[in-house]
Amino acid sequence: MELTAGSIVAAPAWGEMETDCLAHVFRRLSLEDLAEAAPLVCRGWRRAAADPSLWRALDLRHDHVARFMPWSPLAAAFARRYGVARFTFAGFLRLCLARAGGSLSHLELPPLLSSPAAAELELVAANCPKLHQFALPPLLSSADEARLPELIPRWRHLQHLELESKPSSFPAVVAQLGTHCPGFSGLKTSGSIKPEDAASMAASLPGLRSLCLDSSYLPKQELLAILAGCKHLVDFSARNCVGFSEKDEEVIGRGARIERFEIGGSRFVDDEIMAGDDEFCGSSYVDVM
Repeated sequence: MELTAGSIVAAPAWGEMETDCLAHVFRRLSLEDLAEAAPLVCRGWRRAAADPSLWRALDLRHDHVARFMPWSPLAAAFARRYGVARFTFAGFLRLCLARAGGSLSHLELPPLLSSPAAAELELVAANCPKLHQFALPPLLSSADEARLPELIPRWRHLQHLELESKPSSFPAVVAQLGTHCPGFSGLKTSGSIKPEDAASMAASLPGLRSLCLDSSYLPKQELLAILAGCKHLVDFSARNCVGFSEKDEEVIGRGARIERFEIGGSRFVDDEIMAGDDEFCGSSYVDVM
């Protein structure tokens, strides 16, 4: 109840609040509560929970195994409250994208539970025309990697792309980014950086502002080619790489113009060192090859 000058009036019920006010409150809810609990309280809450502003940024990587497996609490809640007999990540993603209504701008996908992931990637391509930041899952199938260049033109507003594992189609992906995404400025990936990969970045993304190649196999020649071609970099990271030394004076000199230039932990390894020193034959080297 609320006291006024001369009268007592009832405070408005939560369900009668303006949708934008409720949506502001709902920003504090977890994705799970927003998806499966809030819409069942009343019509007002259901309307507010579907507000596209709540679905514009989706981090689906956090604790993905516990969240999206068929035996997860989220799957049980959908079965109990909505009668969903078979909970799948693709179905949940479809729900999230429908709620976003084409306004989603930031998406981070978990390691996908289906392979190939064509259905999930097609959902994102078809429903996210305003996507600005996109983090793809690691270990895509060869078919999915081959399809990536075809999907890039559908994300013309893309500004930042994270490829946790460098796909085999990397040069073609970079070429499409340079052609179809005029505002593109940030790239993150890890893997074996080959001459054609370095050449594609230098030629197609000269305006790149941020580049992260941590834990990659990155020969010095490819590193210098990237630095020479991407002249507008302000943030560059190639930490814990194999192929060049963090103490290389030429590399340090080329990076001096870059505001944030981090190459700590990187080392050059030749065949003699690898044959004679077990320190360089561990999993960290094998992973980037």
